[in-house]
Amino acid sequence: MRQLSVVILAAGKGERMLSSKPKVMHEIMGKPMVGYVVERAQELSPINTVVVLGYGKEKVREYIKGFDIVTAIQRGQKGTAHAVLSAEKPVKGHDVLVLYGDVPLIESSTLKGFLNFFQKAGTVTFMTTDVMNPTGYGRVIMKKDCIEKIVEDVDARPSEKKIKRINTGICAIPSHLFPLLKEIKADNRKGEYYLTDIYKILHKRGIDVKGYHHEKSSDVLGINSKKELLDANIIMRDRILDDHMKNGVALLDRNVYIEEGVVIGRDTIIYPDTHISGKTWIGEGVSIGPNSFIRDSVIHNRVNVEGFVFMEGAEIEEGARVDPYTKILFKTLIRKDSKVHECVKEMNTVWRKKK
Repeated sequence: MRQLSVVILAAGKGERMLSSKPKVMHEIMGKPMVGYVVERAQELSPINTVVVLGYGKEKVREYIKGFDIVTAIQRGQKGTAHAVLSAEKPVKGHDVLVLYGDVPLIESSTLKGFLNFFQKAGTVTFMTTDVMNPTGYGRVIMKKDCIEKIVEDVDARPSEKKIKRINTGICAIPSHLFPLLKEIKADNRKGEYYLTDIYKILHKRGIDVKGYHHEKSSDVLGINSKKELLDANIIMRDRILDDHMKNGVALLDRNVYIEEGVVIGRDTIIYPDTHISGKTWIGEGVSIGPNSFIRDSVIHNRVNVEGFVFMEGAEIEEGARVDPYTKILFKTLIRKDSKVHECVKEMNTVWRKKK
């Protein structure tokens, strides 16, 4: 297998989000969407993972500093090819996989299948998918598995706008073809350097450009609006809930919010309208809810947390019981087999079993 580096484009502002926050910092199930993309990239064990920053770069850099990544800066919003070239130095001599910080639902299995196809093709490869409403996306014209043309939505003719096959933006470039990105021209309505225009450069040299088709479009589409952000949250929520149920957790309703990274043991029951977030660890045989809120807490085995409980930064030892309408806040420890009575508020306290 050839050496691979990953470039994640995260420089855009995201005008349609109608927010001062950098687009890639909007959260899905409690995590900025760029975090999901970095994690999927690093599961591929690349030589380098390069995140290209631009708008709001300090906020994005502060978040991703905990990852083993390299950053590059795109000076000005000059298009995707310009953004990828901003990362030229740390990826030199490597094949390059281009991902997007606003495509958080991409899965490792999808990327591995794409890379296997790319390595056999030995040429620039774009990931495509079909959508019912392709407005805003680049249309792809195919001949078998070769791409004949990619046209951006703003530049498409009326007949081309009817095409349902779109470019997801995800792209792989062999190391020997990467320098050709510098030949891309900004000869389009937006005056930008489109990464997709690499197909024109390659066709002039008699080199094919391949298309890898992915059936499940929801996995590979970008998040460009608050509506799409909500849709992505719902998809990610269901993935998280499915993973917990596969591991033996019982859910009585899907109307439950559990952030990625929360650990829950088997035979635990989560009742409806419960919210579990942050660095929460829950043992086995626990009962929680309904309508309880738990953040950054540790709950040991066989604990019963009744409904309408608010808990943050607390620890509950094995066999304890927390009655309804109770607040248990920072640095509170509920000892083994003890009971916290209804409507009590505790903070920075040790609660022991009564003799």
